[in-house]
Amino acid sequence: MNSGDIPVLSVFGETIPRAYERAIKEVWEKGVSVRTEYDLPEDPPSRDATVVITVEKPFGQPRFHRSFADGLGGLSEYVMEVVHGAHDYWIKPREEILKGIDSTDTRWTYTYHRRLVEYEIDNAIIDQLDFMVQKLARTGYSRRAQGITWNPVLDPPSDHPPCLQRIWGRLIEDEDGDLVFNMNTHWRSRDLYKAWFENVIALTALMRKIAEKISKESGRPVRLGRYVDISDSLHIYGSYFRELEGNPDRGIKSFFERLESRSFED
Repeated sequence: MNSGDIPVLSVFGETIPRAYERAIKEVWEKGVSVRTEYDLPEDPPSRDATVVITVEKPFGQPRFHRSFADGLGGLSEYVMEVVHGAHDYWIKPREEILKGIDSTDTRWTYTYHRRLVEYEIDNAIIDQLDFMVQKLARTGYSRRAQGITWNPVLDPPSDHPPCLQRIWGRLIEDEDGDLVFNMNTHWRSRDLYKAWFENVIALTALMRKIAEKISKESGRPVRLGRYVDISDSLHIYGSYFRELEGNPDRGIKSFFERLESRSFED
């Protein structure tokens, strides 16, 4: 790579936890140092890279990592938010969103679920997930089945625009003639250490829901294939470095020492 280039990394894992650990190691060792708009003055620059992560078996076991930021309760709530729209009620009105950073309304400007199933454009409401289901149920090999989140009117003024930008799916027949649903997600920005894992658990739950609906519409069984996760900026914030590096003086192992001191199955 040339000086000033953002590294482009590729990570493969059979399961989500495997991919999570390998992605952290890759970005930590090979990411570029760069500041972010959320840093405090005393924070070191983040480690950052453009990263493509493939999870071969999104529901392979173990599906859950022993260490993730929000615990099972928070993870369950987040899955309900993304897959079922549990927090769609907490979106502030359009006129408040357009105020950008001048808005005093503390509610959110979006949820992924609302943007995917009730995308507003030209006074119309578009259910993009339903389009994906109907399109693939009719023409499984179509390359046009996708849903976007970015709104070019509402999002540029926001301090917290959507990280997820697009989901894309396609059906492929395996060697036995069975349908396999493959899904990609594209992200503008990702907090690798404390958000990636929960993001992927939720998005693969949505992947399964889409596959089930395609199966119902097409009248054919549909199984899940690989999940691919593409991030323009996958980063580890400088404020997390102490957690990753540990503290040898106090006998606290680094994240990587903990990985090396146990088998993955443990």
